[in-house]
Amino acid sequence: MPPRFPALVALAFLSGALSAQDSGSRFKVSGFGTLGLALNSTREAEFGRDLSQPEGVRTTPSFLVDSRLGLQANLNLTEDLSVVGQVVSKYRFDHTVMPELSLAFLSYAPGSGLQVRAGRVGWDVFQLADTRNVGYSYLWVRPPVEFYGPLMISHLDGVDVAWTSLLGENRTLRLKASGGWAGEKLPLGEMPGHLNLGGSQVFGAMAEYQGPNLNFRLTYAQVRMAHDFPPPIADLKQALATYAEALDDPALASQSRALGIEGRIIRYSSLGMGWQQGPWKAECALAQTRSQSPLSPDSQAGYLSLSRKVGAVSPYAVVSRVTSDHAVAYVGALPTLGDEALQVAQGVTAVVGNAHMNQTDVALGVRWDLLPRAALKAQVDRIVADPSAPFLFPTSSSRWDGRMTIASVVLDFIF
Repeated sequence: MPPRFPALVALAFLSGALSAQDSGSRFKVSGFGTLGLALNSTREAEFGRDLSQPEGVRTTPSFLVDSRLGLQANLNLTEDLSVVGQVVSKYRFDHTVMPELSLAFLSYAPGSGLQVRAGRVGWDVFQLADTRNVGYSYLWVRPPVEFYGPLMISHLDGVDVAWTSLLGENRTLRLKASGGWAGEKLPLGEMPGHLNLGGSQVFGAMAEYQGPNLNFRLTYAQVRMAHDFPPPIADLKQALATYAEALDDPALASQSRALGIEGRIIRYSSLGMGWQQGPWKAECALAQTRSQSPLSPDSQAGYLSLSRKVGAVSPYAVVSRVTSDHAVAYVGALPTLGDEALQVAQGVTAVVGNAHMNQTDVALGVRWDLLPRAALKAQVDRIVADPSAPFLFPTSSSRWDGRMTIASVVLDFIF
């Protein structure tokens, strides 16, 4: 049974003394955490926060989906030079909550709005890059799954360069470019093994305008995959190639190559907007992914969030949606060539058929800032999906009708 999180959260509160440092000190330790409980209305499909989670929640309440704990250390070496490190414990691809290094970089900010960071940095082409694990920093229980769930990479090992310019009173323009290598691993749903992103080359660029009431963010990113899928997908690919050669079937050979992702370039672009006027706040974003691979489908995603703050309470509503291409596997004459060939055909059909997304989530929630550094949130999500498009669900059965309701309560805090 996977370890539970309450003990980790208790440890976070005990560690709060670390943050009681002299404000003038060059060294500072801070932390953040989320104690979350989620419940699903159906047994027939699991709900997960993103693709990094190997299992989700069904009708048994789970702490694993949203709970996490992080510690961050900042050391100012000089006025221009600093070191930042961050460790986060959360539910991982390997069914553990083993802490991992999420940030570790040297920052150089010589002035004139320039900042250079080298090491392990948040990939800032994605919204919430450096704060995706810090639940206290955003309004919802979790970032909209349809938009953020498919994003495979949260940090990179490399360099980013940012430049910020003042355009007038309360108006800034920020430009940023980053490059390096990914290092994360992703589970493969009900299949054994994981997809290794380590060594994949990544590049991204971002332009952001922030005004007194409006802000806009335009991003582009690309990933060149360094590794292929492991077995059993690798075995299916090899079997298809063998049958294609024996049958002299170019279409079957093409299908075999399509099961590979090594060397492919996945491109991502997004446009986000935020608006705030008095107690009202709205946020929306649109994104597009292009990969030319049936196992990493081209997709379109977006969300719209609206909230109103009333004292310490902020009720909100979120609508999010994702759709993707749906490839149809080509298996040629394999189903007629005996049991072994039939099993290969069925495996390829299942793998290709399950690798797409088509779902909508309507969520209602409320955030209560009960303490200066703690917020209690409750949220109900109603998800309507195509049951034949289970890409974002760790597991699902053929009996699932594509509907589920998720009830969640979280306590977010910083220290």
